Amino acid sequence: MFKDYSKDQRRVLLGACLYYMGLGGFLFNSQTSVLAAVRSLYQFPMTRISLYTTIGYVATILGATLMGPMIFRLSQKNKKRYFEGMYLCGAAGILILAFFAETPLFYLARFLMSLSVSTISIIISYILNQWIRIRTGTAIGIASAFAGVGGMLSNPLSAFLFGQFSFQKGIIILVLLSACLTIPSFILLFMKPVPEGVPVKPGRTGASETDEGGSSMLVLIILGILISGGRLASLFTSYLSMFSQSIGYSASFGATLASILMFGNISSKFMYGFLSDQVGVWKATMATQLCVIIGVALFIFMPGYPLLLCLGTLGYGMMYGLFTVAINRMCMASFGFSGTKKYQGLLTGLASLAGAAASPLIGIIYDRTGSFTSLFAALLVLMVICFILTGVMSKLRSEH
Repeated sequence: MFKDYSKDQRRVLLGACLYYMGLGGFLFNSQTSVLAAVRSLYQFPMTRISLYTTIGYVATILGATLMGPMIFRLSQKNKKRYFEGMYLCGAAGILILAFFAETPLFYLARFLMSLSVSTISIIISYILNQWIRIRTGTAIGIASAFAGVGGMLSNPLSAFLFGQFSFQKGIIILVLLSACLTIPSFILLFMKPVPEGVPVKPGRTGASETDEGGSSMLVLIILGILISGGRLASLFTSYLSMFSQSIGYSASFGATLASILMFGNISSKFMYGFLSDQVGVWKATMATQLCVIIGVALFIFMPGYPLLLCLGTLGYGMMYGLFTVAINRMCMASFGFSGTKKYQGLLTGLASLAGAAASPLIGIIYDRTGSFTSLFAALLVLMVICFILTGVMSKLRSEH
């Protein structure tokens, strides 16, 4: 797969994987175990945890719209400092969580962690677009998948550390382990200056930007719906175990579904990136959306069959690729490199805004109906609409 990549390109890809794993995996995705330990230790009410999550959405919006796009304007020297600064921001957040969780700084911890992680997809996709001009989607998909790999490793590791050491010492060890992954990434990513120039659009073998890459309000609106659709789909991940238990399954089966979902997280990013290089961005998007549609349909119509519920979870897990790798690939296919610089952060922020607005509605609807069926039905309709709109986009922004 990588035989056409040069030594420098493979080095940069490895650096991107380590950066995703250290920051997105070991610091941010470890929060499942970290928050469970915090709530158990301090007996926090769920309202405090909910506010903590909401502040994370606010930070994600600010980070994606304001901080992420800065990478396009920085000098070569400052690019490395920017990467280091974003990591230190996330590390500071989790250390604050360790030592000041009982104070109002508890919320600052989530703000700093979400601010740092919200920039990853933008700054890493920029670096990989500049370095790797063939099978770029595959490279971005592999790198982003390592956030899920880091999460799979760090959550059980965190639980172990908190059982063997005090909560504060466990966090310090976790940060040190993340640093062991992230510090080498800085060396690998910036051993040589990041190439300048305009990357080719997905599906092209070589061409400069044309008017096809120019902005179009209709294209921007549709793209905003597509990206927001994937982001809204992800809101149900927090309720998957609750859903399985609400229809009579055990807590252990819910944990099995959570593991399958994490496997979907990792595989979807690689699958989307690979397909976008092989068959084009829009076909890759439609194939991924179809997996999510099938998965949600199994949730609604076949909840009594454990095997089908597992398959549904895997299909539903494909939505991870729709709001990570797909944002950069669809922006590049729609607007070219110049448009991606303007719109990728904006669209990421708008998708997070949609998630922040919709998240409280999930609890309200479930409390009133006592079932997830209506929520899954709404998600099914949303994904069908996105599937149709992707077909429209394939006509508006055809790939050559």
